[in-house]
Order: sequence, then structure tokens, then C-alpha cells
Amino acid sequence: MPVSVHRSPVADIAPLTLYRILWMRVAVFVVEQEAAYPEIDGRDIEPGAELLWAADGDDVLATLRVLREPANTRIGRVATAPEARGRGIAAQLMRAAIEVLDAEAPGIPILLDAQAHLAPWYGRFGFVVSGAPFAEDGIPHVPMRRTHLATERLVLREWTRSDDDRAFLFDMYRRSQVRRYLANGQVMTDPAEVDVLLDRWQGMGAGILGVRAVETADGKRIGSVLLKRIPWSEAVATGRDEEIELGWHFHPDAWGHGYATEAASAVLSLAHRHGIDRVVAVTNPANTASGGVAGRIGMSAAGLTRDYYDAECELYVADGRA
Repeated sequence: MPVSVHRSPVADIAPLTLYRILWMRVAVFVVEQEAAYPEIDGRDIEPGAELLWAADGDDVLATLRVLREPANTRIGRVATAPEARGRGIAAQLMRAAIEVLDAEAPGIPILLDAQAHLAPWYGRFGFVVSGAPFAEDGIPHVPMRRTHLATERLVLREWTRSDDDRAFLFDMYRRSQVRRYLANGQVMTDPAEVDVLLDRWQGMGAGILGVRAVETADGKRIGSVLLKRIPWSEAVATGRDEEIELGWHFHPDAWGHGYATEAASAVLSLAHRHGIDRVVAVTNPANTASGGVAGRIGMSAAGLTRDYYDAECELYVADGRA
């Protein structure tokens, strides 16, 4: 009999099936991994929580849990029965869960806490390590995060530590055409600088905030889009509320195709849909190309300002309440 995949809130699962799911979770996480903790933690019955499981007839072979939290969604309790391991069943469940969450909440992060030795396995599905390692019940874990936002021509996702992602970022930021309007204009000269950059970007991820890789539908990397907290200039920082900045950096090979406009528009719409009404963009006054992108996505020119980055910038504002 072929393996079947099911998805349901706890209240709608047949009692015997639910018993088998929970029994397997206890057998794996409490007994096999020798972790004495409350496996039945109350979160299975939260609003929006669902269980997915794979079954062969009455036998539950694998399961996972989906939680819907205010700023993100979460996958956890990924477990496979010992006799069913090595058959790709857990991967099948992961793909099913990701497909559901990407469809219902595009661009919203999916979080999980991975046992450290399984981080490469979760990486196959687009998850990246998003914070410091920690121990839970004596088992090393790492927080991981995945985002996915698609437009007509593009896919926006997390930057990874893969060789290909790192090589692209170094190639982009070593170019004077890209760096001339950014900060002090200094180009990258050492590939190790990419890791420092990725470490900084990792700290910016919170809810829908973060730095997203932009690639074409066929997987060609072309740039980055940033949605992050913007630093106030020192002279005006006291008492100011937090503001959110939208930015974009694209490889010269991708210029002139409307990619920056398409990607930035998608992220701006995401911000407005999720309660970030005011979004700003700041550019070097000489960077007319970026100013054009801001205008095309509906941001209003607000003149020169020294409120941010301790530098004179051209300010653009989008207010979702307008």
C-alpha cells in the first residue's frame, strides 16, 4: 500500500490515529533520545496548529507539527519511526508543509529549532541558521529560518552560506559600480568579508524583516533586497521611534531589466500587508537610478535629509495608510 500524507488540526484527527502519532513522538523524542521533557506541551491545540503525518494503512510512519505564530510560522516535532527511516518520508512531509505555508503566507518566515546535526538536512529545503546554537534537554540545537516570496519573474529567499551564494556576493560587492553609492564606497577585496556581511545580515532577521537574496525563476542570482531597521543619525536619535528601511543592491549584469523595481515592490507590499505602514528608502543624492526605483514602486520623494546614517541622503517615503 503506498504511503499517504495527511494534514489536520488535532480536534479532527481520529482518536486512534492521534494516539499513534503522539506515541511515536514520545518514543522518538523522550525514549530514544533520552530527553525527559513534556512532549505533550499544549501547543498542538493552539489556534492554527496542525499535524501532518505519513501513514501506511493504520501505521504512522512520520509526523511533524505546524504552528502559526503572530510574526511567522513554525515547523517542529519532525519525527520518523525507526523502521521507516531512509525512505524520504520525512522529506515528503517537509515539502508538503512548506508548500502549504508558502501558499497561505508568502514571504512570512518559517522557523524551526533543528538538532544541530540535522541542520544540513533542513538546509535542503531552504532553511538557514539564524542565530546562536543552544542546548535543549542536553541536545545541541540551532535556530533556522526560511523565507520565500515569488513574483512574476523572481524568487526572493534567504541568503545561505553555500559556496555559490558567497561567490556571488563577493563578485557583486567587489565592483565599484555597486559600492560607489554605499557607505564609504569601499569595495570588497577579500572573500572572507562575505562571512562578516552574512553575520551582520543574520542579526537583521526578525519577522518579515531581513535581507533576501533575489534570483530569477531559473535560479540565477541577481541581487539583494533589504527590509530592516534604519539607524538614526547621532544628532537626532534621542526619542525617535523606530523606522523601517527598504533597500536594494543588484549586480551590474542585472541592471536595466526592472528586477530591482519588481523585487522592491514585492517587499514593500509585504511590509504594508503586515502592519508596517511607513517605510523609508534613502539614497545617495547622486544615485538617480535608485531614486527612479523608489519612484516606480510608489514611494514619494521627501527631499534631502541628514536624519539617517550621519550622512546627507535623498529620502523617499511610502505610507501604507495613504
